[in-house]
This record gives sequence, C-alpha cells and structure tokens, in this order.
Amino acid sequence: MSVRFSILMAVYNREKYLREAIDSVLSQTFASFELIAIDDGSTDGSLAVLKSYGNRIKLLQQPNQGPEVARNSGAAVAEGEYIVILDSDDFFFPFALETFDRVIREFDSPPVITGSIRYFRDGQKIPAEEFVPTPIRVLKYKDYISKSLPLATNSIIMRKSVYDDIGGMRNSTPKTFHNEDMNLLLKAGTHSPFIVIQEPATSAYRLHGENSIGSVKAIADGMLRIASAERQGQYPGGSQRRWDRYAIIGGRSSTWALRYCWHQKQRMLALKLLFGTAPMVLAAVVKRTTRIFRKPPQSVTLPSKHREWVGV
Repeated sequence: MSVRFSILMAVYNREKYLREAIDSVLSQTFASFELIAIDDGSTDGSLAVLKSYGNRIKLLQQPNQGPEVARNSGAAVAEGEYIVILDSDDFFFPFALETFDRVIREFDSPPVITGSIRYFRDGQKIPAEEFVPTPIRVLKYKDYISKSLPLATNSIIMRKSVYDDIGGMRNSTPKTFHNEDMNLLLKAGTHSPFIVIQEPATSAYRLHGENSIGSVKAIADGMLRIASAERQGQYPGGSQRRWDRYAIIGGRSSTWALRYCWHQKQRMLALKLLFGTAPMVLAAVVKRTTRIFRKPPQSVTLPSKHREWVGV
C-alpha cells in the first residue's frame, strides 16, 4: 500500500459545507493519506468545489445512487492500508489521522476502529480547546458485537483488506441507505480487536436541517431492514453470537423508537419499530441490566505525542 489512509467522502449537494470538510483533511498533521471524493450526482455547486482542488484530491463521479454505492466506488480505487469514512458536511480535527495512526501502531493494526465526535450546531463556533490534542483514551473490545457501551461515531476506520473481505457496504439507494454505519460494523462484527477512541474528539458532527438523522421514518425503516438481515443470517458469528448481535440491534432500535419516533409524536412508527425488533430489544434490556456483572472492556490511555495546534 502506498499510503496509510484512504479517506472516502461521498458528496451529494453539500456545496455549503464541502470546502470546510475537504480543508480539514488536507490540513492534517499526518501526511500519509489520499482523499477520494465521490460526487453522487450533485445538482448544486458541489462538483465545481471539488474540481477546484485539482490533483490534491481524487475525484470520482456517478449518477445519484446513494452514499453506500459511492463509498464502494471510492474503495475500489483506494490505495490506503485503511479506509476512513468522513461525511461531506462534517470535518476532522487536525490531529485525527495522527490519532488513528497512533492507535493502529499501539494495537498492532486492529481491523476496526471508531473515532470520537463532538456535536455542534450549524454556525456555532467550536471552542479553541477542541483543536488542541489531549492524551488518547480508548476502549478495547474483543470485537464489535461484544461491545457493552453505546457507540456514537461518524468515523469508521477499517483495514481495507477487511472492508474488501466483507464486501464493503450494501448496494442500497438514496432512500434506503440509512443505518449504513451499523450494517458495516455488524458485517465486520467478529473481527478482533475492536477499538473505540473516546478522547480526543477526532471529528465534528454538524447539526443542520438536512442531517439524515432528521429522517425519522427512514431511519426506523433502516433499523427494520437490519433486523431482517439479522434474521436472514447475513451477519457473522452464527447462533453462538446471536444474543450479542440482538443486543446491539435492539439497543439502537429502542433508543430510536423512544427518543425520536415517540418524542416526535410518531407513535405508530415507534410501536412498529419496537414490535418489529422485540426479541432484540429484550436482549438489549437484559444485557444493559446485567452489565455490572460482566468484565468491563480494557481501557487504555496513551500520552499525547501530537504537535501542538491551536484552532480558530
């Protein structure tokens, strides 16, 4: 492999936010990467923004087919040892790739890592201290489906050989891609170890009116598709790990049903999701209530070795 990281950025009508996302990659303190941007049939000025970067990025174009197809197209030409996913309306803190590389070296090239995020509202100024790296804190699990704590991430870092072996992402559509992160992690669910970066935050998740999390029904339908895929045996681990997979799916389903569907008065949708994933929700409740009796994941703190960076 010629570079450590291949960053895949699927782009669809993100002209307003795109330049900040790209610049955050190009200004990383770690230099061994390539940025592959895949324009997914944008109808605004996104393509012009992408072309303005010339050969500093690899640019692919396709008709609108959704982010999963776009990322698979990018992965097909990627030269990096690791695939890194970054959405085109978010951005990396400048030490993100350096943090990922440090974790990779510390844990002997783990197959799957997830980054940590900071949420901010569109237009909100991010405190300068977020741009200053801190000691790295991680949790080490046997694998993804053995994780016991909720996971919030918008960055998946996966060894490219693993991404290829599991077939990458689904060939979904612009209307059926939701919960693609969970599906990808479940497909790689038995690869060991699974590393969760807790600190520092490596990326910023921008809250705005067009976030996919605003599509309450689409995400609920996506959870039901994942439950269906589980019943069809599409995820690894067999019957021996079914309880673990159930708990992960049920945990997200119950959270989405109660915190989002019910809260937004979509009561029938909430009930449909809860009943459609009922055995999995039960598994999540049992696993959560018995957590104190299980051995916690290994927690590791790595001293910061980053160059200092002060943001604006």
